[in-house]
Amino acid sequence: MAKMRKRILSSAIALVTLGALTTGCTNGEKTSSPDMKKFVETMEKDSFVQEGSFVALDTIELASQKQLISCFGNNAGSAYVVPFLPPAPNQSPSAGVHNDVYEWADEKPSVYYDENKTDNYPANPYFSPVGWSYKLAENEAVVLVGELPPECKYYSFINYIFFTELKDGKDYSKEKGFFKIGTEETGFYHPVFGSLGAPINPVNIKSQGGEKYSSKFAIIITGDKNTYTKTKNALVSAGVAENIINESPLPAATLNMGLEKGKDTFTTLMRISQPTNKSEYEDYINSLSEKFKVYRITPKDENTEKSLYGTDYARERGTGKCETAVLPDAPSTLAEIRARLIEEYGADYTYEELSADIAVPEGMTAYLNDTNAQGDNRDTTYLMTRDFTLNSDEDFIVVYGVNHTKTKKSTYSNTVLYSRPMLNGIASVYDSLYEGSSYKYLDASNENRDSYYVYKFARTKNDDYTAVIEYSEGNEKGEYYGADNGDTLLLAYRAYLEPETGVGASYYEIIYDRAIVFHKK
Repeated sequence: MAKMRKRILSSAIALVTLGALTTGCTNGEKTSSPDMKKFVETMEKDSFVQEGSFVALDTIELASQKQLISCFGNNAGSAYVVPFLPPAPNQSPSAGVHNDVYEWADEKPSVYYDENKTDNYPANPYFSPVGWSYKLAENEAVVLVGELPPECKYYSFINYIFFTELKDGKDYSKEKGFFKIGTEETGFYHPVFGSLGAPINPVNIKSQGGEKYSSKFAIIITGDKNTYTKTKNALVSAGVAENIINESPLPAATLNMGLEKGKDTFTTLMRISQPTNKSEYEDYINSLSEKFKVYRITPKDENTEKSLYGTDYARERGTGKCETAVLPDAPSTLAEIRARLIEEYGADYTYEELSADIAVPEGMTAYLNDTNAQGDNRDTTYLMTRDFTLNSDEDFIVVYGVNHTKTKKSTYSNTVLYSRPMLNGIASVYDSLYEGSSYKYLDASNENRDSYYVYKFARTKNDDYTAVIEYSEGNEKGEYYGADNGDTLLLAYRAYLEPETGVGASYYEIIYDRAIVFHKK
């Protein structure tokens, strides 16, 4: 806990000038470092400018420390980084939670906050750790200026509608992933956690020299086109090259943006998966406070002329070609794998077979239906099994299916084992581990056997194709790093970034992954 608190604190108070944010290189652009102080001074002529922080958010660690009440289906093995923002200048800070179960810090007020004013807006509904969920007025902006991660399989920046107000008279008790936050003063809210618009990722990022990794970039997040233009011009005048500034709109014309009671709350997630060089990645994560500047821009005049963004998805899923076009023998090959697994273990184990279904709706669908998208991302597919349990140390799970990366339906794919009710990802298997995993179950004469995988989740690593399931009880890292026998489990499958489209594959063009749970007789 001390380590995480120190990380958040150091990021939050970092006022170091962002060095070496060059504005270009090979195409005749200027190469001087931008003057972020000048950017702030320009914006402060008619706006309040507050500095935030960019912080690595380890959901398993925070949940184990009782600083987070859900792990939100974290993609185990991937990292999440989020901007933490102060409240708006005329917005009351949220009171923390202090009891025998939780010790959650009070939100610090804006540096511009005057507690004696009678017309301050109500606080954000409190959600720990405080600062990564916030309300935004339509004409406010969040600005990120920094450096992209070192080479990795995938990264992205995605805006989310996080919480929305409970509807009067609606029974949410049977809604998936429901919980309630807030007070009478802030209004009562529930999670939607739905993505908004197209993610910014290596396919479409605007960055220095066009480099996709370890290069300089900026992002402006706002619901108002006029605010975007004004903020972009201020960045350019401060020396940030226009062609590294990324527009990240919030569809304010549809959303319920504002600082009043009951208005929507937002967050932004950066995902990083499978870095090529672990040491470079760790250096990057440990120096976020030096590599990034985060600003909340609030116009002094709340009634500025606005031109609100609508909803616009830049890329559609699908190529019109199913995986069976590449693997016409998939039904018989998967049946062969299944038969050999049952033949190998059926004498000593009973078994249950788990099919997969689409796990979550897309963000705007969830928002309009007032349901929970659980942190969806249009860059991937989400498939999920029904719940099951492991009842002894000898029980295990076999996952098998098509390697979507081999069929060009993904840039990477993986399987994650989750535990309920926290939806904590406790073990994961990535396609980089699949090579040769199907050979035991398919004859060498099968010329496509490298396009299939077979992998186990078990308490003990008995071969090269087994992921170990840690225990929860007594786990030195924290209770949500594992699961115990009898705990409710499920599996989720992801397939990220179809190369041809630069977005997640169509659910109707992939062959769904499968699983068998073997229980010792």
